[in-house]
Amino acid sequence: MTAGVPAELAARLAALTPDQLDRLRARLREQAPRTQARPTPGQERLWRAHHTAAGRPVDVVCQAVRLTGAPVDLDLLAERVQGFVRAHEALRTTFEEHLGAVRPVVHEDLPPRLVRTRCPGGPEQAHALARELAHEPFDLAEGPLLRVALAEGASGEEAWLLVVVHNLVFDAWSFELLLDELARDPAVPAPATRPFGRFALEQAESTAGPQGRAAARFWADELADAPPPLATDRPRGQAAPGTGGRVEFTLPAAVAQGIAEAARGSAATAYAGWAAVAWATLAEFSGRPDVLLGTFTANRDRPDAQQTVGYLLNVLPLRLRDPGDGTWGARIRAAHTASKRGLRHAAYPAELIATERRLPGLHPLFDVAFVFDSPAEGPRRVQGAVVSTSDVDKGVARYGLTLAVHPAPEGASGWIEYDTGLYDRSTVDHLAERFTALAAQASGTAGPASGSGSGHASREAGQ
Repeated sequence: MTAGVPAELAARLAALTPDQLDRLRARLREQAPRTQARPTPGQERLWRAHHTAAGRPVDVVCQAVRLTGAPVDLDLLAERVQGFVRAHEALRTTFEEHLGAVRPVVHEDLPPRLVRTRCPGGPEQAHALARELAHEPFDLAEGPLLRVALAEGASGEEAWLLVVVHNLVFDAWSFELLLDELARDPAVPAPATRPFGRFALEQAESTAGPQGRAAARFWADELADAPPPLATDRPRGQAAPGTGGRVEFTLPAAVAQGIAEAARGSAATAYAGWAAVAWATLAEFSGRPDVLLGTFTANRDRPDAQQTVGYLLNVLPLRLRDPGDGTWGARIRAAHTASKRGLRHAAYPAELIATERRLPGLHPLFDVAFVFDSPAEGPRRVQGAVVSTSDVDKGVARYGLTLAVHPAPEGASGWIEYDTGLYDRSTVDHLAERFTALAAQASGTAGPASGSGSGHASREAGQ
């Protein structure tokens, strides 16, 4: 290269318009090697949590997929799983520690761990097998971080696919992409994929730019004077985090439909309707109207992120503090407004939010999370068999409390997962009872529920 070339190149770059510069950067990214130079903030948090949890599968996806109504070729299913891994670099990634920091390593070939077995005992046996796979410690440096068990069922028209994978390389959306691939007609070309490393690079660029700085200011303001953590039965930080239990609940179709209708009547989403019920339940529990929830966003607004496998999920604050006149309509509208306002800055990694609110445990920002799953549009089929999925209870807890709601045409189901080092089962039973009672009230299918006040003044508030 001659001495005059750099100056000439600089002049040509200076003459480009902003749009031309953007296109040039995009082309350079497309030509970059398919390796992830550094972890995302979310992956760094998961790395730390993995070591804090001391082998407990806190950040592990564990799903049982039941295939019924038609014979399933398990060998073909295994081939499709292996092809999915070859197509997505996240599933060929391991993580090593280098100079005190975590570094992703993308392998050209890293087959998943595939297990063949039999499962004639139905869901109970399948879930037990999945839990067993999940509780085998992951070696993040060696991998693989995906384990799949393929099992024959009780008849020739039943089979099981048990998926266990570390969150470092996978999230709920990724699981849906896996099911889409297994259900894809072989005559139809697979959709184009996008490496996770490019998402990580683009996220870092966006976070450092004007959009990221605006989001940082928004979230710092949103968490100013945030409420203290919920009261607990035992002080925080005394027991090792991660051991959990679940209290399950169900609600009739009339309640689920009533909440959806109440949300529509308030020009809001069903999510806001159920978030309002969670808000009322936790405000009653704490004795404060100001409630801070961790809420999940897929973080896939960009079209090129739709087919990216990896941990793109973001856990963002949902600050609920002004119920207006206290009616359900006002509470639902307030929840809708708060969630809509936050969605404008949903791509900003929650791990980078500046706040004085820091908690001991696996997530430093949130002590309670809210999960809402929209009803599936219709049954998915794999090799003609109908697919049904279920999240397996691994006996762990990522947060102090997690409230999950799954509406469906036949009614709503859900659970409250709790850290057994913080809460007694009786406390969570009470929370589930109050949530279902308030849900019935919000839906208009029950009369006003008597409030129970805080009722927890003797607990270790704010520990």
